Order: sequence, then C-alpha cells, then structure tokens
Amino acid sequence: TLPTHDAISPKIPPWMPDWSRLLAAAPRYPLPGHESRAGVVTFVADTHLGDARAPAEDFVRLLEQIEARGDTRLLVLMGDLFKAWLALPKYWDAQVRTVMQALAALRAKGVPVWLVVGNRDYLLPPDGAAALRAGLPFDQVIHSGAVLEWSGRRYGLTHGDLANRQDVQYLKWRRLSRGVLVTGLFRALPGPLARALARKLEASLADTNQAIKIHYPAEELDAFTRAVTPGLDAVFIGHFHQHRLLLPVGAAAPLHILPDWFSSRQVARLSAEGGLTWLRLTDAP
Repeated sequence: TLPTHDAISPKIPPWMPDWSRLLAAAPRYPLPGHESRAGVVTFVADTHLGDARAPAEDFVRLLEQIEARGDTRLLVLMGDLFKAWLALPKYWDAQVRTVMQALAALRAKGVPVWLVVGNRDYLLPPDGAAALRAGLPFDQVIHSGAVLEWSGRRYGLTHGDLANRQDVQYLKWRRLSRGVLVTGLFRALPGPLARALARKLEASLADTNQAIKIHYPAEELDAFTRAVTPGLDAVFIGHFHQHRLLLPVGAAAPLHILPDWFSSRQVARLSAEGGLTWLRLTDAP
C-alpha cells in the first residue's frame, strides 16, 4: 500500500501526481467579462454522453435551459464529457457533432465554455486558443488543473482522477495514454478504427482494478484536500460520481465533489459571493 500524500517521499515516480503543485502551479484565469456583471458560473460534471442512460438530447436540452435562464456567465464542463471521446473533429460521429454544435450555439449567445479534461477525454488541444482553431467550442482547455479568479476569490478546478494515489494502475495508464507514442498512434488512425479502439480500451479498463474503483478513498481525498486548498477559497472536482463537501482538519478551504450529471441530472451554480445552488434538468426556469 502506498503512503498518503501527507507522508509521501520527495522521490515521486513520474506517473504519481504531485498534489502540492497541482493547483499551486496551475494557470490562473479571471472570469470572462466585466467583474461587476451579475450572474453565476455553472458546473456540469461527468455527463458520460454516448451511454444509453445519457442521451445527447438531454444534454442539449440542459444547454438550452442554461441559455434560457440568461444568468450563466461561464459554463465549466468538469470532464468525462462522453463515455469515451477522441476530441479531434475527424473522429466525431453524429452524436458528438450534435453536442459540439449545441455548445458552439451557447458560446455564440455569449456564454464562454471551459473544459476540464477528464479520464475519458483524449486528444484535446493544449489550450483554448488551439481548441478554437481546431473547431472545438472551448474557450479554455484545462488538462490537470486551473484556478478561476472571480470577485476576489480563487477556485481550484481539476477533474478528480488525480486525487487517489492508491489507484496506481490508472495513474500509470494515464501517463502512458497521454504520452507522445499513444496520442501519435491515435492521431494517425482512421476515424472508425480509432473510435473502435478507444471503446475497447475503455471497456477493458472498466473491468480492471475493481477493488479500487468501488471503494470511496476517504483518507486519500482528505489528504488531497489538505494538499491542494492552500491559497484558495474552494476546490471543485468531479470523477467520483458522488455529492460531498470535504473540509478535513488542516484543510485551508473546502473541496466540493460535484454530483455526476450522468445519474443525478444535477448541475452546480456558483454565485459571485461564493454560494452554491443546484439545478436539475426538470426544474422550472
């Protein structure tokens, strides 16, 4: 068993995340638009579109509802947008095109869209400018972590797949699958073959390491919270498909584990004062 981050040796393996730097050294982005403008930041976590239980049509209706409310200043997708996704346009199928067009339409109405890259999201450009040039509707692409600055507060954003250092098998796979060799291979493959291979890899990983995946890593997440919250007012993650608020002894700020939209159809709404409210797809405007 690996030690928790609180007791980890300075000699960290290359596949092991350095929690102390994950958000402390992350890029900082101000909220787009005028500082004094009213509104909310809307977070949507773990949609897993492409699964029969998460049809693209439901997600498009959510985006339409966000637009109709008219108060979202920024939409943050917290990762795992699709069940398994190769993001380059040449790999898109009809469902992906539908979702990308709906996100582009929301951007055209003045709502910026940020994507925090999850463990099921692959081949994303390095940043928002490159994403827009590639035809992806994302103003920012956040690969490991970033800090959102708004109204004098700082909020850490990261998907959450780096928060369990006991999941060694996944962490090694993450480093390999996002390296030059594997990404180069996928970029060279024809679209249908690359999508089929991605689905096969996703299915094989889903059947492995079950002891880790079914266990909620409470001690790891407490240690993660203590490591990443200094200097921040709150941290937001997804990944665990649970709705929890963590503030362990020694943490500088709370960590919010956002509920997955896939099963809950909930999204989070952050106000300029730092308050959180929740919205379901079926809630009336």
